[in-house]
Amino acid sequence: MPLYRRSGSPHWWVRIGRKTRRSTGTADRQQAKEFEQVLAERLWRQQRLGDRSAVSWREASQRWLTGSQRHRRRDREVLRWLSKTCEIDEYPVAAVADPDVLEQFRQHGLAAGWSHATVDRMMGTVSAVLHACAEWRYLDHAPPVPMYRPPAGEPRWLTREEFERLCGELPPHLQYAARFAVLSMLRMRAMLKLTWDRVDLAGRRAWVPSKHQKAGRPFGFPLSEELVRILGELRKLHPQGQYVFQYNGKPIDDCNTKAFQEAAKRAGIAPLRWHDLRHTGASWAVQSGVTLQELMVLGDWRSYSMVLRYAHLAPSHTAGAAERVAQWAHTEIRASAAFEQKMAEIPSENGGAEGDRTLDLRIANATLSQLSYRPTQGARF
Repeated sequence: MPLYRRSGSPHWWVRIGRKTRRSTGTADRQQAKEFEQVLAERLWRQQRLGDRSAVSWREASQRWLTGSQRHRRRDREVLRWLSKTCEIDEYPVAAVADPDVLEQFRQHGLAAGWSHATVDRMMGTVSAVLHACAEWRYLDHAPPVPMYRPPAGEPRWLTREEFERLCGELPPHLQYAARFAVLSMLRMRAMLKLTWDRVDLAGRRAWVPSKHQKAGRPFGFPLSEELVRILGELRKLHPQGQYVFQYNGKPIDDCNTKAFQEAAKRAGIAPLRWHDLRHTGASWAVQSGVTLQELMVLGDWRSYSMVLRYAHLAPSHTAGAAERVAQWAHTEIRASAAFEQKMAEIPSENGGAEGDRTLDLRIANATLSQLSYRPTQGARF
C-alpha cells in the first residue's frame, strides 16, 4: 500500500517507488490519500515527461539555500514558516507561482499579525526562490510577486544623550556591543561574526569576510582610537575564544534581545531596534562633517542613493553651493538691469520720425551696420 504508518508518528506516510518516502503531514486518511495522488502525479510528470515545473517547492528552495554562500538565517525561518503554515513543500513550483497562491501567502502573513513590511520581507524570499527557478528553467519566467511596499520613513537615530542613557541601562556585554555598533556602523550579523584573527589593533583596521556581509563582498574598516579601546576591554573581558563578542564564554548570536528591549524601555527611548544603532552612527558621522561619499565607504552601502537618506542632517554641506547659486543669480540680475538701462538710453532719432518706427539696431550699432551693408551691382572700390 502507498499509505502506511510509522511508529512514533501520528501522521500517514506515503511510499512511491523505491526511493520516495514522505510524511503526508496529516492523520486524516482521506487527506493523506489526496496528498499521495498529487505527489504521484507530480513525480510522474517530472520523470516521464521531463516537466521541470513539476519540481517540488521543497527541492527548489533547498537548492536555493544550499547554493548561497551566505547563511540566510532569516530566509530559512521564512521557508520553515511557509512549510508549516501553508504546507507547500510538495507543491510544484509552477503551482506556487500562481498569483492566487502568492496572494494567499500575504493573507496568511497578515493573519499571523505581521506588519506590511514583514510580509514584504517574506514575499521577497519567495520572489528570490522563484527567480532562481526561472534561471534553472523550472519556470519559463519568474512571476510578479505582490508587495505592499510601505513608504520608507526617516531613519531612527539617537541623540548622544539618549544613547548614553541606553548604555547606562544595558548589561556590560551589550553596552560594549552597542558602542562598537555605533562607531563602526557594522550590521549586527557582521559585527557578531567578527573574529580576533581579522582584527589588527596595531594597524588599527579590521576585516569582515564576504559571507557575513549583506553586500556579499569583503569589507575592511578603520579602527578609531575609541574602537581600539573597546576592543582592548573586550579582550580583557574574554581572553579565550576566537569571537570578539562573547557572553559567558560563548559567541553572542543576537543583540536585539529582550534585555536590549527592556533597557530601551527603561531609558525612555522605546521602541528601538538594534539596527537603529547603525542609523545613529551614520547620522552622527554626517553631522560631524563626513561627506556622503565617505559615509558610503565607511558603512559599506552599495550605492550613493542609499546614503541620501542622511543628507538632510548636514544642510551646512550644501550651504556653499546655495551661496554660489545666489551670487550667480545676483550677477545675472545686475547684468540684465544694466543692459536694459543701456538700451533705454539710445536716442529715439535712430528710429523713424518722432520715434514711431521700430528701432533698427543696425543704426545704433556701427558693427552691425557694416555687417549688414550690401554693395549695389556694378559698384567699384
